[in-house]
Amino acid sequence: MAGFNDQIEQLEFRFGSIAFKHLIAGFNNKKVEFEIENLNVRPEFTVLKPYFIRFLKSTTVLVNIRATFQNNRLVFKSATSNDLDKINREVIESVKFRFLNKEIIKGILAGEENLLDAGQVQGGSEKLIYTNEDDLLEYILALKQYKHHRHLRYLSQKHERTILKLRFVLEPFSFVFLLSGNNQYHLVWEKLDTEEATYIWHIEKSAYEFERSIKQIDGLLGQIRTKGRQQYLETNPQQFSRIVHDYTNDHKGFILWKDLLEEKLF
Repeated sequence: MAGFNDQIEQLEFRFGSIAFKHLIAGFNNKKVEFEIENLNVRPEFTVLKPYFIRFLKSTTVLVNIRATFQNNRLVFKSATSNDLDKINREVIESVKFRFLNKEIIKGILAGEENLLDAGQVQGGSEKLIYTNEDDLLEYILALKQYKHHRHLRYLSQKHERTILKLRFVLEPFSFVFLLSGNNQYHLVWEKLDTEEATYIWHIEKSAYEFERSIKQIDGLLGQIRTKGRQQYLETNPQQFSRIVHDYTNDHKGFILWKDLLEEKLF
């Protein structure tokens, strides 16, 4: 049994295991691959390595390996690590929350495009922590600590997923849902945790008008971000309305908001 410190950045996260390679002296100076079982990890957790480093308070982990050779052939190998065993489900959920809060909700600066999908808000990584828009929304709503989590839950239940994927806006971090009324579609912009009104754009139910309106609203969100909401409201925009939140009582405020929203859907 031999022990050594390996760089966390060099570890490979796989489905249910963590792998690494180590040079074995006397074995033709070849590197041997070892795997340590950890049923909590997945390949997409690679982006969480900086957070695991902070949790473990070290850039390395101590691993112990054992290898047996016969006639210069490897016949047995094993590896263990008390440090890596500390990465359990509770730690992963805590780390995912930190990643969500810092890298997504507060991390990425808005660019030219404003209506973003789940991949874009995670930096366009090939391996996503949250594999789709609904996964990301559900994880956020499960925390129940944000000001508009009830409103977002309600909007999520009414969102027309088959027509438009849920979209995210970065500054402030918020969501854009598509609701269907009797005669029109309604694109609803709701913020996560800032005390701002719900914005609603009303769109004709035609393929051409829908596509044109989505592009136009994407541009409007950029203008609102750079020039401010008040300037946009002063233009007296057409096919637009908003709902001002009542924060005097959480339950009452949500019911009033829901009733006003439903009135606008007809």
